Amino acid sequence: MAFTYDVTTDRGKVRALVSDTSSTSYALEDNEVDAFLTLSRSNVFDAAALGCDAIRASFKKMANLQLFGEVSINLTELRRDLQALAKEYREIARMDAEMRAVQLQQKIDLYGLDWTDCNNATAVTSDSFTDYSQDDWDSI
Repeated sequence: MAFTYDVTTDRGKVRALVSDTSSTSYALEDNEVDAFLTLSRSNVFDAAALGCDAIRASFKKMANLQLFGEVSINLTELRRDLQALAKEYREIARMDAEMRAVQLQQKIDLYGLDWTDCNNATAVTSDSFTDYSQDDWDSI
């Protein structure tokens, strides 16, 4: 049972996106957030979408309407809101991946596949040639 919240880390960013920021009443354990980051290849928005899905799934175990004195919480609406939020985060992650693919294609079109430096958009000489690694291709 661990909880840490530091927005300078990917774990903290995921927690911020799913509003799981209170150490006294948190929904996700650190190892769950870390697993979401691993499953999403460290894409914070995809990991946040998985976190929304996990929180939404935990609410399915409860009744649809919770009463707390005069305050009521409609869990059906809450689940619907979490599903919409997860969809929005997945769309952001998809757009980010598409943007990186377009930028890579622009580099290839401009300099050619063999003369592209994956760290910046400048042509390199054969003396300093670096080809893309499998990690570079996997991150696209």
